[in-house]
Amino acid sequence: MELREHAPFSISSVAIGLIVAGALCILGSQFPEVVEEASGHDHGGDHGDHAHGPPFARLFFHLFHPAHMFFSAAATTAMYVRYERKIAKAIIVGLVGAIGVCGISDIVMPHISLAILGAQPPWHICVIENPSLVLPFAAVGVLVGIATAGAVIRSTLISHSLHVLMSTMASIFYMVGPLGLIAWIDDAGKVFVFVVIAVMLPCCASDIAFPMLMTSAGRSAYDADGCGHCQH
Repeated sequence: MELREHAPFSISSVAIGLIVAGALCILGSQFPEVVEEASGHDHGGDHGDHAHGPPFARLFFHLFHPAHMFFSAAATTAMYVRYERKIAKAIIVGLVGAIGVCGISDIVMPHISLAILGAQPPWHICVIENPSLVLPFAAVGVLVGIATAGAVIRSTLISHSLHVLMSTMASIFYMVGPLGLIAWIDDAGKVFVFVVIAVMLPCCASDIAFPMLMTSAGRSAYDADGCGHCQH
């Protein structure tokens, strides 16, 4: 039920994310001097290191990947708390769901997609290379998820949609470097399919399936809604 209810918002968020990312890439191509100036303040002053793509792509990836961590942690935690109010366990579930799955949807899946498209960029795993960039977002997201689970109507729907949107943007900008700042737009159809897979599967797993799997109430409700006959 939860997966079915969230799916239309997830796919719509991917489509919106593609449009926004495309617009940002087009603007970036029109004002390269602004991009180069901003990249001089990138993490650790590594503006001369283009190993992970051009500064434009790296900058936006470093914006959207932490934001993805925040909304992922909020959505995962809120979903868990909706079904089981064990705060200590909720914190663990939120952190594991966010940190683990965000890396899969933003880095691993886009990396595989790039390999399929013929690109072979180096790995860039933020939680290892820049932990201070992403971990605070995950921690605060867990707290927000706990606070809003019962206080905000449809908080999981809101946080999940924003989660998918941020994941879409992060995944695209991970791919933009190797594919080209605006060259990827010509293959937007392929990118859309890859991003839907990269975002939908991990994000729905972390926001919905994983937290509910961790609750006894969620498993009981699943059995009671018609799947009990499948149990042996």
